[in-house]
This record gives sequence, C-alpha cells and structure tokens, in this order.
Amino acid sequence: MIENSAYGQTTPSEDIELTHVEQGSPMGEVLRRFWQPVALSEELTDLPKKVKILCEELVLFRTKQGKVGCVLPHCSHRGTSLEWGRIEENGIRCCYHGWLYQPDGKCVEMPCEPSGVCERMNVHQPAYPTTEYGGLVFVYMGPTGTEPLLPMYDIIDTRGRDDVVLKGMKLWEGQGIGYVKDCNWLQNHENAVDPWHLLILHQMISGDQFTSGLMHGGKPTIEFIDTPLGVSYEFRRELLNNNRVIRSLEAILPNIILVPNLHEPGDTAKYQEKCTECTWTVPVDNEHLTAFSIVAWPLDNGQPKKDWKPGTDTRTTLRPGSTTNPLSYEQRQRRPDDREAQEGQRPIAIHALEKLATSDRGIVMLRRKLREQIKAVKCNKDPHNVVRDPDQNRAIPTRSWNTIVVPKEAGVTAEE
Repeated sequence: MIENSAYGQTTPSEDIELTHVEQGSPMGEVLRRFWQPVALSEELTDLPKKVKILCEELVLFRTKQGKVGCVLPHCSHRGTSLEWGRIEENGIRCCYHGWLYQPDGKCVEMPCEPSGVCERMNVHQPAYPTTEYGGLVFVYMGPTGTEPLLPMYDIIDTRGRDDVVLKGMKLWEGQGIGYVKDCNWLQNHENAVDPWHLLILHQMISGDQFTSGLMHGGKPTIEFIDTPLGVSYEFRRELLNNNRVIRSLEAILPNIILVPNLHEPGDTAKYQEKCTECTWTVPVDNEHLTAFSIVAWPLDNGQPKKDWKPGTDTRTTLRPGSTTNPLSYEQRQRRPDDREAQEGQRPIAIHALEKLATSDRGIVMLRRKLREQIKAVKCNKDPHNVVRDPDQNRAIPTRSWNTIVVPKEAGVTAEE
C-alpha cells in the first residue's frame, strides 16, 4: 500500500520573500540596492534597446554623444513606447510627436508646442541611473541618491594589471549557466553552491558534460564555508592520475557567482588558479532569468589570446539547453542537464515541499544569508557587499579557484 498517496495533496505557495523580485517585494528591494547588468555595451547602437529586469520593462539608449540613458518605455506625452524612438545627439526622440528626452529623462523639446511650453511643463520621463564597466551596461533601480559603487572584485579590477582585458559577454546565449531561463532566478543561482549535483546530474546520470579531469576520481570531501562575501564550498578529490584537486566556488551576495574552470584537466600543478568570469544571475521577472558576465580574457603579446575559452563556456556538443544545437525531448530525457533539473523544479520552486538533507547545507546557508539582507533593507540599512568607500573598493578578495596538487614522488608539488 502507498503510504503517501498523491490524492488530496495540495501545493503550498512559493517562498515569496526570496523568489519574487517586483518593486516592493523583499528580495526585489535587496536586488535594487545593487547595480544590475542589463545589456552588453556593444548592444547599444544607433537604435534603442528594450529590456526587462526585475519585472520592469526599460528602454536603453546611447546618444550620439556617447551617453547612456535608461527610461521607462512609455512616453510621458501619449504613452508611445520609446523603443520606437530616434536616437539623437543628446537624447531619444519619441516617434509619435517628437518629444526629446535626455539620458536623465528630462524632456528638452516639444516640437508641436509653442515656445516656452516645454520649459513651463518641466516634464521628466521616469529614468534610472546607468554606468558601464567591463563591456556591460548596469542600471541602479533603487531609491534616488542611494547608488553605491560598483564592487571591484579581484578578478575584474584591472588597475595595476596588464595581463587581461575585460569583455562583457553572454556566455549562454543570454540565459543562466547551463542554458537555464524559464524558471525563478534563485533556482539557477543557488545551484552554484550545490556541488553534489556535479557528481550525479553531470556525471552519473548524463556522463561527463564538462570534459574535465575533475569529474573522475575517488569519493570527494566537500566543506561549505561562510565567507566575507557570501557562501563558498571547497571540493577535494583524488583524481585518476593520482593528483588531487582542491576546488573552491563562491556565491557573492546577492546574485553574483564565481565559478572556476569547469574544464580543468587536473594534470598540471597549480595553486589557486582564479576563475575568469564574474557572473550575475539576473531575474527578468519571477519566472524567467538571464545572465551577464565580465570575463577577464588573457592577453598574448598584448592581444586577446586566440582560441581561448572562458572556464564556464560550453565545450561539449551535447548540452540540452543550447539553442544552436537543440536536442529532441527524448535526448533531453536521456541526458538531462542544468536546464532540465532547474526548470523541472516548477517555474518557481516550492521550498515548503522540499526535504532538505545534509548535502544541501550550501543551499541553507545561502537562503539564510539572503534573508539577512532582506532584514537589513527593511531596517533602512545597506545590505551586505554594498561598497561606498573608494579606498575599500580595490581588488576585493574572492574565493573561487582550482588548485592541483601533484604527489611529491612525481617531482612536482603545489602548495595547498
């Protein structure tokens, strides 16, 4: 007899506090206290770009003078979307009646009105501040005047470095790591602190989906670590070649992940080789997500190294989520990936139905820390990792790397 019949079962509500991101929601307000990436710098051409982030539709544009603006879509005059506007020297002009808006939203021309009307009406299209760094365009959607600095984590702070160039990229065709897009942002984000799924989903069930030496060896030991920036795990494993890997990954509050090279062969001694991507998990709305990365691309004789790939880039041909290499439903069932595992949790996972176990400690730690940030914002305090002091905003240490230890008898060692 079935002890837990499905008959009569009801589905609780999702964990609104952590999963919902609209303006006024607890987590939405936390995310709005940080600069969030919304586009690649190269995407802002001579045409406006409409985007959606945190349940809000926005229009981005770059004036002919090079200044970036971010405004709400519907023109303050009659509501026509500014995605159809014309970009000019100092702003964007609505296609309907020609009202011209500067990047800060101020209307400076009303061609159909008599002289002086524009000045007297003093119209301002609702707008958000913008900044650019590392090939990405960021917007700040929090309260006016509370903009922090954009945190300069060590892998993206190039001051004093001449070995890399920063590139803004969409490594997964505008989707989250593993080609995840049609689910809540947290399902993709917290996957980063779930190392056990690497051994099951990406190895036992679907085979080695990373073409990595790290995927084969003895039983690993995994430790979860409370870091100054968020949550990390340390993964140790004896490899088939008798070398040992010590792998550390970090989730930085609230929505950055640092993933060391997934394709590490494990054959050469190295000590704390840092990850090369700083990746933001960006909620589009409550049931969809995207992702942007700043990639520290290595230089070779002063030029971006040819044929190099970021450590989290896809290298295998059979990744089910790829839109450039779509697989059939049967193929996806036989070799599921992150997309199937995470989107399969429902559009928004129901935390109340989960039976968390000891292997889920990283998930528990991350969710607890996110709730702490919600409490801070409710108390009118800055959430963790908001940076305001320029002197403190230099090469902020992160914890994401691969170390390969070679046995002493091989004649080579790596410091642990």
